[in-house]
Amino acid sequence: MTVQSPVTVAAEAVQAWLAAGEAILIDVREPDEYADEYIPGSVLLPLSTLDATALPATPGKRRVLQCLTGKRSAIALARLAEQGVADLLHLDGGLLAWKIAGGKTIEADEAVAA
Repeated sequence: MTVQSPVTVAAEAVQAWLAAGEAILIDVREPDEYADEYIPGSVLLPLSTLDATALPATPGKRRVLQCLTGKRSAIALARLAEQGVADLLHLDGGLLAWKIAGGKTIEADEAVAA
């Protein structure tokens, strides 16, 4: 069994929280990456322009940061902690782990067709 830090969350847990309306997913990748593929319902807040004041207010919901692999969301978590934000989590393994766990995404060609 893999031991995770208190701020790192498995994809399955995030999927359950989102399905229950208990979380918001914040994608910290860049706009071009987000345009290529994203998790439905996620909010884009790029790491390059990350600012605690831009975080969505979500009373009563968990706020989970996400990127492609989990590396940038961990960096974002640390940066936001330095800005005084202590209630964030991050998706372990990012978008790739999300997909392995059966999570759905929207790809650029699907978005155009919709």
